[in-house]
Amino acid sequence: MTNFLQLGHDHWFHTLVPNGYVFGCCLDRKSDEKPTAFRNKSMLFRRELRPNEEITWK
Repeated sequence: MTNFLQLGHDHWFHTLVPNGYVFGCCLDRKSDEKPTAFRNKSMLFRRELRPNEEITWK
């Protein structure tokens, strides 16, 4: 048991850094999906779309 604790103590950097990177990537993807919920609802671009006009950004 103490060998596992010592191993974890000695190599914490090699496990926390990759886990932090993966967690950061997941948060980044989540934040990229969020603006699509507000498409064409921004006060800056607020207007009715013409019948043949597509969305302003994808």
